[in-house]
Formats: sequence, C-alpha cells, structure tokens
Amino acid sequence: MTETRQPSETDDGFNPRRLRTIADVRRSKDDRVLAGVCAGAAKYLNVDPVVIRVIIAVLTFVGLAGLILYVAAWLLLPEEGEAQSIVADWFNLDKNEETVRVGGLVVAAVLAVLAIVGDSQWAWWGIPWVLVLVPLAALYWFFMVRSRREHEPTSPADPVGTDTLVLDSAGDPLPEPRKTRGKRSWALTGLTVSVTAIAMAVTLLVAEANGGVRWTTYVAVALGVVALGVLVGTFFGHPGPLVLIGVALTVALLVGWMLPSGASGQRTVTPTTAAAVDEVYEHGMGELVIDLSEVEDADQLLGSTLRVETGWGQTTVIVPDDLNVGLDAEVQAGDIHAFGRQSNGTYAELDHAPDDPGAPALTLLIRHSLGGVDVIEK
Repeated sequence: MTETRQPSETDDGFNPRRLRTIADVRRSKDDRVLAGVCAGAAKYLNVDPVVIRVIIAVLTFVGLAGLILYVAAWLLLPEEGEAQSIVADWFNLDKNEETVRVGGLVVAAVLAVLAIVGDSQWAWWGIPWVLVLVPLAALYWFFMVRSRREHEPTSPADPVGTDTLVLDSAGDPLPEPRKTRGKRSWALTGLTVSVTAIAMAVTLLVAEANGGVRWTTYVAVALGVVALGVLVGTFFGHPGPLVLIGVALTVALLVGWMLPSGASGQRTVTPTTAAAVDEVYEHGMGELVIDLSEVEDADQLLGSTLRVETGWGQTTVIVPDDLNVGLDAEVQAGDIHAFGRQSNGTYAELDHAPDDPGAPALTLLIRHSLGGVDVIEK
C-alpha cells in the first residue's frame, strides 16, 4: 500500500515549505514615481516606500550605487500582474528567466558595493571592474546553478514543485531512491581552454608587433575567455573545472597587479652621475630607496621624468634640496609624505609643482600599490 501526501497550505494560501526569495519581488503599478521599483521593494519588505526612496537617493550620490540598483531592478523585475521582466521580453527568455533575474540582481548588488568602495571610479584600485564579473560568475554558478541542478528531479514521476511522501503498508515512509548523476562532459572545459590558447597566441602576435606587453596582459586575456566559459556554463554544460582555473588566474592577476616586479627585499640605489640614473625603477615587495643626493651632475636630470613602480612595502626617494623637482604620486592604499605635505587612505594622491614652474624640472612619477611613499629633500 502506498500513499501520497501533498504539502499542506493554510487558509491564506501560505505554503510552509516555500521560502520567499528575491525572485518574488515585483515592481509596483501604484504609488510609483518612475518605474515602481521602490514601491515594489517596500511592499516586499513591508516598509514605507519613502524609506526605500531615501536609501536609493543617498546611494546615488555615493558612487552611483543607487542608480545601478534602480536600473537593474527596473530591467530585471516584472511588474505586478506580469510574468516576465523587460529583459525577458527583449531576449525571449523562457525557463531561464528567473535564473537570469536572480543572477542579474546579484551582479548589480556587487557592482553597487564596489562602486561605493571605489568612490565612483570605474576602475577600483587600478583594476577594471569588469574583471570582478569573473569570480562573481564562478560564485553564482557554484551557489545558485549547481545547487539548483543537484535538486532537480531525475524522472517525470517527480515533477518540479511537487513534494511527495511515499508510505509503505505500515504507514512508515519509504527511503527515497538514490539519484544517479549523469556523466559530466568535459566538452565546455576543452573548448574554453582551446579558445584561451588561441586568444593568447593572437595577443602574443599583437604584442610582438607593438614592442611587447607585461605578462599580466596574457593572464587578463585568459581570464576573460574563462569568464565567458563560466557564464556559458551557468546555462549549458558543467563549468566546475573552469571555476578553479578562473580562481587561479584571478589570483595571478592580482599578484601581478600588486607586484610590478618580481624583486623583493631591501634595495638601495645610489647613483653618482645623471647617466647612471635609470628612467624606470620597479620593485615588487619590500623596501626601495633611490638616493639621488650623491649625483654630482644633478642638473643634468632637469627636464627628465623618473618613473617608480612599486608593490608592497616602503618606497623612499631622496632628492637634492636645491634641485627643481615636481611630483605626481599615487598609492592604492597607504600614505604619502613629501615636501611637507601628506596624503593617506585608499587611492591616495599627492601632486607637487616645481618651486620654479618656468624652469626645467625633474618630474618624479611614483605609482605604489600598498604601503608608504616618502620623498625627502637632502
């Protein structure tokens, strides 16, 4: 004897097994100012629409985060009484509409947070914000798509949205049959790796024709192709291996960005002639000291630019106190002390005009990732 039980509902239609998700939000048709986003979110959260409107307005003045959220909700949330959103109508989405809706809103939320942190910069700490979509796509696939696929029914006897309980003759529930997983195909991974190799080969040819590029350019190209593969895998195929590859490439790109050079430790440069001063100094991690106070013909440096690119640690440049010097310094996170002034925090900048603007000057162009920069007159 078998018996099937359906999940019970209360008189008001509430299903105790159903959890409210972000996919339940609808744009309001009444009490709307523009697209009904704020009023719809207020209904969902059971708060006054004024509260939501104030929050969106404030966030709009902080990195345009409010505008990002509002436009995304406008395009991705259906109106009350409608089954599909504007985006779903544009791209003729059907069964993937809810997945795209949730994923799009998650992407918008992350971009809004990064816009706030980056203070309206479309490159956060020197990293193009588009690259944020790579780990984001991986996380979305792992926590949303993969989880959903694991809970999908394996036969027509167990349709989506039906909760059944099979009992034996004694009234005890029978154990659920073990679900068998289909063999996962490596086709998507193989195709993505092949396209990545082709893209990097093309990048190499272009780089050789233009004097070469940093190795991080190749990592960025590979990361972009892998990101596309992961995004495709959220709808078709199994991008699990691509997620691991994408994470590894992301770490490599971050390391390459933070460390412009593989050099590390303490390094002191003390040239004695202007000819011995390099145009560019790079250092990865540790302390770099460039002492120009011993240069005998320091006036030969006037009219030139000294570029310093360093990663983590401390960078110190010592210049003769009688030399006409200009400064353009940036630190992604840390502090700058130069010519009696200082700047600190995230994306700190300090510019100093030469004491004699009309005369030739030595321009110091310093780019430092994390730590401190000191310019000392001696």
